[in-house]
Amino acid sequence: MTPCPRELKKRYQEGRLLPFIGAGASMSFSWKDLQGNLVRGPSWEQLVNRAATELGFSVAELARVRGTDQQILEYFKIKQGNEIAKLTNWLASQMTPPDDDLKHSALHKELSKLKRCKKFYTTNYDNFLERAFKLNGRSVHVSAIESQLGIDDHECEVVKFHGDLEHPNQIVLTESDYEQRLRFATPMDYRLRSDLLGRVILFIGYSFRDPNVSYLFRLFTDDFYDQAGGITGMRGYIVVSDASDFERVMFEKRRIGVIDIDGNDKTGGTVKLLSEMLS
Repeated sequence: MTPCPRELKKRYQEGRLLPFIGAGASMSFSWKDLQGNLVRGPSWEQLVNRAATELGFSVAELARVRGTDQQILEYFKIKQGNEIAKLTNWLASQMTPPDDDLKHSALHKELSKLKRCKKFYTTNYDNFLERAFKLNGRSVHVSAIESQLGIDDHECEVVKFHGDLEHPNQIVLTESDYEQRLRFATPMDYRLRSDLLGRVILFIGYSFRDPNVSYLFRLFTDDFYDQAGGITGMRGYIVVSDASDFERVMFEKRRIGVIDIDGNDKTGGTVKLLSEMLS
């Protein structure tokens, strides 16, 4: 595992660190369902598989031969009369960990200790992050739509960058949703640009193939790469399991440092990194 970079510690101590939390965090712990089986929140792949099944594909891979994941979800939305409620209702039903399990999730508990981080961003639709913060004693405000932005009366804010299950018609999910985001013209885009000024990002719970990563790659390249008078050193860090030279080169070209962790214990490696950062 890569030791916590000294510069990352410094940015945290300065209050200049902006954690960006992906799906891997929500899948980092398990709980028992009503039948007593250990379950986790569904992955992006499982979400698309569910959509493909609802569309009548016996094997989700058959749908992927015809189009990308985002195109499958776009097709699903069209076939459902421009609605995604059937899919988001299923997603909500899969994300119901008891308070005690969520409170003691090792990664969420460690994230709640980041007292110098007043803002957290997430592309996750679930409420795990804000629930865990509250269960561990942090006052938190959630911003998932424009009308919720700008309220600053809590210890920290969780910005739901792709919306949440409380506002299913505004979440970023389909191909057209992502195309809209790539225009960098939504309230959430403007908010992120503002929050990035003077800060560096720490990406947790993302893979190189994650569609959100390509979006954020472009943001760094277009807006924050090699700006005169900007922050020196890395503009961001990303936690990657068993990082390859390919990933290192591609990220570091954009001043995003790669922190390598053991793929056999992603949660433990990430928790250790955060603990080192706090020390």
